[in-house]
Amino acid sequence: MTEKETKPVPPGLGSRVAASIIVVFAWLIYAIVHVVFLWGYFSTVQNIALLVISFLLCVAILGAMWASWGIKLSRE
Repeated sequence: MTEKETKPVPPGLGSRVAASIIVVFAWLIYAIVHVVFLWGYFSTVQNIALLVISFLLCVAILGAMWASWGIKLSRE
């Protein structure tokens, strides 16, 4: 492939990248707000569990979003 030849960007890539950035920053904001303002209302184990569960939820959202895109792209 020469310098001027570029592969076309697959459809839906830009929106998924933007959504991924939004989800990551939303989780970071949630984690900071939880630690700063809500930590005292729960025990340490409960706080850690809430942060881990929220992280796993974000991973599930991103995984489903990117997996569906990858499956759709592989069919084409």
